[in-house]
Amino acid sequence: MQRRRFIKIMATSVAGLSLGQSLRASNVVPVSWQGYALGSEGQFTLYTDTPSKTKAVLDRCLAEIRRLESLFSLYDDQSELSTLNRLGRLQNPSAEWQPLLDAVDQAHDLTDGLFDPTVQPLWRAYHSHFEKHSDSEFELDAGTLSKVGWQKVHYDTSEIQFSSAGMSLTLNGIAQGFITDRVTEVLRDAGYTQVLVELGETRALGLHPEQRPWQIGIKDALNPDQISEIAELDNQALATSGGYGSTFSKDGSYHHLIHPRTGRPTDQWKSLSVIAPTATQADALSTGLLFANPETISQIRAHNSELDIITQS
Repeated sequence: MQRRRFIKIMATSVAGLSLGQSLRASNVVPVSWQGYALGSEGQFTLYTDTPSKTKAVLDRCLAEIRRLESLFSLYDDQSELSTLNRLGRLQNPSAEWQPLLDAVDQAHDLTDGLFDPTVQPLWRAYHSHFEKHSDSEFELDAGTLSKVGWQKVHYDTSEIQFSSAGMSLTLNGIAQGFITDRVTEVLRDAGYTQVLVELGETRALGLHPEQRPWQIGIKDALNPDQISEIAELDNQALATSGGYGSTFSKDGSYHHLIHPRTGRPTDQWKSLSVIAPTATQADALSTGLLFANPETISQIRAHNSELDIITQS
């Protein structure tokens, strides 16, 4: 299932003409890739004065995307995540699982448990129901809700295991951010200093070639063809979550963002965006904080100066 894009890259759209003129004057040109990662449309752009030398690094980026998809994708029956969900355990997981699950831990703690990737059984229950009964009400049974709980996931470098039968993980609320960060790191390590990566989430490396922050438009949750706000990124990442991105019911009242405690889709915010140092963090927090009340968000803002949280109600 392809996720709706919640952002618009202003640097390559609204400002495209003037940007092109300034790049030609400085001999710096954009080199871009567009495709799909973890079921979402994505792209990344690097700026260079030697475009003929970029093929090798682009190939490395694509190889890294495909490699990480083979670990974390729900869409690949042979991925390590699918194996974990099928068997309830994964022995000798790839090394990337440790930093990813540590990031889950951190986001779970920061959001007081609102970010919880064990909600996949709830998603399956909603999906199964509305696939057959598109206009009906849905009552979630307690047994399905009992399968949710990050505290029931135990992991170390040698094994990941669920402590209850029927559990499963979705990493759709963090893996795209993680892959975005890894691609950014590949480009940075290759010496590129002006980069914009958007693989479901957005990460900017350095400043825009015009020596200003990158400008990213956040779409209006009620009018997705309109821009609600323009965020500026300077070596930062942006992620946006909203229930309108993927719905189960025709009227949109049942959607894919499900509260891990109540088992119900949230209506606290129409959309919520987070600017953070990494796309991994922004991705997870934008998912978890969509369930948070204004007081909780104010407290997190007050105690985490590196974060900016933008809500649409």
